[in-house]
Amino acid sequence: MSQSKLFFASMLMLVCCAACVAAKPIKVFVLAGDECVLPEGVVSAADKPGTLEEVMKHDPAYAFLKDKDGNWTTRNDVLLYDAHPLYNNTEAPSRPLPVVTHVQVGGEGGPRMDVSLMLGQVLGEAIEEPVLILRFATRHDIWFFRGSRDLAHDYRPPSSGGGSDLDGNWDVIHFNFGVWDASYREGGTKFYRGRHTTSVEDFEKNLRILVAKMKQTGATLIWGNVTPVWDGTPEKPSGDEDAYNAVAAKVMKENGVIIEDLNAESRRQGFPKTNNVHSVGNLAPKVTETILEALANRKKSTKPLPRVLLIGDSITGSYQGGVFKNLDGKAAVFKNPGNAEDTWNGLERIDEWLDLKRYLLNGQEYLELVDSVHKAMGEELTRVCPAYADRGAELAGMFWFQGMQDGDWPSKAESYEENLANLIRDIRKEFNSPALPVVVGALAEAGGKMSPTRQKVFDAQMAVGDPSKYPQFKGNVISIDTRPMCFPLDQCPGGRDRFKGNAESYLEIGRAMGKAMLELMGKP
Repeated sequence: MSQSKLFFASMLMLVCCAACVAAKPIKVFVLAGDECVLPEGVVSAADKPGTLEEVMKHDPAYAFLKDKDGNWTTRNDVLLYDAHPLYNNTEAPSRPLPVVTHVQVGGEGGPRMDVSLMLGQVLGEAIEEPVLILRFATRHDIWFFRGSRDLAHDYRPPSSGGGSDLDGNWDVIHFNFGVWDASYREGGTKFYRGRHTTSVEDFEKNLRILVAKMKQTGATLIWGNVTPVWDGTPEKPSGDEDAYNAVAAKVMKENGVIIEDLNAESRRQGFPKTNNVHSVGNLAPKVTETILEALANRKKSTKPLPRVLLIGDSITGSYQGGVFKNLDGKAAVFKNPGNAEDTWNGLERIDEWLDLKRYLLNGQEYLELVDSVHKAMGEELTRVCPAYADRGAELAGMFWFQGMQDGDWPSKAESYEENLANLIRDIRKEFNSPALPVVVGALAEAGGKMSPTRQKVFDAQMAVGDPSKYPQFKGNVISIDTRPMCFPLDQCPGGRDRFKGNAESYLEIGRAMGKAMLELMGKP
């Protein structure tokens, strides 16, 4: 072969190899748990130790977190996506891994950081492909302390067993659609054609199909009509919600569905149309009242507690917590996992949403987690990760960092080890990944000794990473002892989290969790 031919052959091989590398799917890591995975580490606070700024002053290893001009850096080959439908109710896409995030934590606001910072740095340095961290947690306050979710109930996996009575069906279904249908959407996506998502005519047709499906359950149906929708701009107009509500009212009256005027209630509270469709006021009292009245008028309901299903989008998410709290002890309340979005999405998923056994056999957060990961890696990858959507996604590992709620309840602490082992098994089964690498961050706390129930949760988290106790987890589960990464209280800036806002704790835990994942993946 001539030298010129050899040269071109070599170049062709290089191009092909580059194409192979480019075609590799993005590596997806789930970071799930309670508030501990959200930004809690204090970035700066006058005269307080343990902040990120103070750590960087004394440890040059973290100098890379700022550029030469003193600005916080971002890591472009590692993306962070908030997958929880309440924490990210606008479904904002992923973003390059940030150092700090401006958040509201309790009564305080300001810049915070979390374990994803160093975890992402470690993964990004060692993994050739782009990395996507799906962070799943929320501070949204349902009614319990901090809004944290427990493993005994909220994240309860199916293998731990669900409700004792799986017979019967729904007693009340409260549903709404419309904000997504009426809102303007850019052209080029599934149902979006450079106009509002759904025509009024299609909205009526879709609702008729959805109502017919729901009526088959025998439940009392309540329609929450469309809350105020921003008019948009002359170039990008949204639909008029009055037109959607008019055809919806016709469908509901023909089918004997109770109509709840959420639009009027929102306006009564002083929330007219704005460019923030989530600004609708407190609708939970009105929704609660209507549901209780519907239950009272039923001839027969499930015992000991009637079953209520909420179906809706992020508007429903805004009153979901209040309804859950108001009906606690009066009804078993569930919500469709994820964001119901528009009626087109409803047509695709209504059978799944109405499946009672799914809710009774799984915790609400478990359903939300599984749903969010499936969507983010599948049909919604283009939205979640537009830069790499053509490459596809591969679930590479999971990080579990949780336990605050369980650590405050003896019964929950007692069952924690069994529930955590079941969670790992069930997640692997759900995503057809029998040896999915899992890293558990065992939750300690700043200041020293834990209470007996918190110690029990910590011991359970460490136990699942012990191959002598769980041989099936050998080489694919590692538990991280975070006690050495805790600091005395006088070395912490303060916070309601277990690590009292100490940024160094979150830096060290993130690094340790990242290194443990690489070990499980066989990467040096």
